[in-house]
Amino acid sequence: MSLFKLLLASIFIFSGSCLASDEYDSPTITVESDRAERNERTGLTQYSGNVIIRQGSLIIDANMVEIHYVDNQVNRIICNGNPASYQQKSSTSGQVLARAEIIEYLPAEKLINLKTNASLSKNGTLIKGDSINYDIASETWRAKGDNQSNQKRIQLVIPPLQKDEDTTQDITITNDASKPE
Repeated sequence: MSLFKLLLASIFIFSGSCLASDEYDSPTITVESDRAERNERTGLTQYSGNVIIRQGSLIIDANMVEIHYVDNQVNRIICNGNPASYQQKSSTSGQVLARAEIIEYLPAEKLINLKTNASLSKNGTLIKGDSINYDIASETWRAKGDNQSNQKRIQLVIPPLQKDEDTTQDITITNDASKPE
């Protein structure tokens, strides 16, 4: 009977941990490209030619990608493109879209660093700057311009609030003189 209880407890613990995982906590990173080259001594793998990276709902498209490993774990992913793009769906905040000439993805820290002509779009709001740092876990961002480039200042575009047709009501006020006050 105790073996049955142990098995039952293990099933509950395992199923609870599966439910608690976030949709972008998928440990599997898939890379597709035209070419790849790996250096076992330095822990560097380079991919080139129409590179696509997937991890859960996260997708990065780039021309060239470098994946850096530390202790056989992906530590940092550097993506170069004209521009490279990042997209990810979240059940809480919808779709996040980003573009930059260089995208640095730090999977362990759940950080995306966009460098050079960067833009980030979330829920219709668009942020542009020379560099944008996006924290995937807390869904926060920081942007800055660069005095040396074309993007000297950041730009934030917030869309107008859309009224829901179902929630707007027409109110008609009538003045009926035949009713006594």
